[in-house]
Amino acid sequence: MKQEIQSLRLSVILVRILFVFILVLCCCVPVMVHWYDTEYAAGVGLVSGSVYWPLTICLYLAAVCGEVCLWNLGRLLGNLTRDIVFVQENCRYLRVISWCCLLVTIPFGVFGFWRFLSFIVAAAAAFFGIILRVLKNVFDKAVELQEESDYTI
Repeated sequence: MKQEIQSLRLSVILVRILFVFILVLCCCVPVMVHWYDTEYAAGVGLVSGSVYWPLTICLYLAAVCGEVCLWNLGRLLGNLTRDIVFVQENCRYLRVISWCCLLVTIPFGVFGFWRFLSFIVAAAAAFFGIILRVLKNVFDKAVELQEESDYTI
């Protein structure tokens, strides 16, 4: 039991650190993208030319999705820390997290036309989104069973 509590605390700390880290990285996006655009100008993709604006837009959209995802993950972990497990609120958090993963496939999928490797990131995000949708459906069913058992004598 003590190990579970320590694991949850570590997860909460890591989510908070990552939340702040993404905010800090958002300030550095223009510099990082400029460096990438000048160093790796000869990329492989259907669209040639500068990737400054497409990559900047892609990273900012991904950052928004990531921050929303981390916020909801923090709320979910908070409920788990308080032993609130099989409730609709947690299902809602999982739903939002899964949609964030699925939404981030759009900017990376579009950026894939400039750099083909971006399609791999989009596919990985879609894969995680689908896994989280399945997990959310399992939680929905568990909540339903929990509510059913609460009303049984």
